[in-house]
Amino acid sequence: MQKLAASSTTGVLLDLSGVLILLLAFACLASKLFNRYVSYYGAQSWVLSFAAGTAAVAFHSAELWILAALTLAVKGIAIPVAARRLLVTRLALKRDTAMSTGLSTSLVAGGALTAFAYLVTRPALLPHGTVAAAVVPLSTAVILLGALAMVVRRHTVAQLIGWLIVENGVFLGAITLVATFPFIVEAGIFLDIVAGVLIMVVFVSGLARQLAEASAAELRELRG
Repeated sequence: MQKLAASSTTGVLLDLSGVLILLLAFACLASKLFNRYVSYYGAQSWVLSFAAGTAAVAFHSAELWILAALTLAVKGIAIPVAARRLLVTRLALKRDTAMSTGLSTSLVAGGALTAFAYLVTRPALLPHGTVAAAVVPLSTAVILLGALAMVVRRHTVAQLIGWLIVENGVFLGAITLVATFPFIVEAGIFLDIVAGVLIMVVFVSGLARQLAEASAAELRELRG
């Protein structure tokens, strides 16, 4: 596997991309507005597409260029536009009130998870001086923040955005660690299938005009 030095131009760009993706995950965790959920996820996906393009240049990989283009088209444009039109405009979803904790508590928990990600991944598992040593802890923190958003937010849309943030964290780590395309395809197909099922569930619920007030706890009560 090809390794990139953290001090190289590509390493610095990937490191900065990881930092931006992490900050956008924190921004999503700190917001209560559905429109901002979608905007932050879209911006995160644009940065992820840039990171994939940067890795494509470093690894001379046409497949990674395809991944960067698909990430930009699907995650950076298609999903945010569709979500904004259906959820924000048509269903008039504005403020997320279905939260199990306050914003300050969520941010403190997010900071603790970020520190945990660095403690677990950086010292022993990754070679010092490589870009993976800098970016993989960031991608792990993004995954944990997305999972935290799914836990503390009870609204189905917020939980869906949390899952999509988890997926972005997985892709960030994958393009940093792996210079070959098959692994990324296998992981991406699995996560996209799950995300696609979740999106269909949310959209069907929205067409029934129940999504504006629904939370995961309320939906569980409907099971017979």
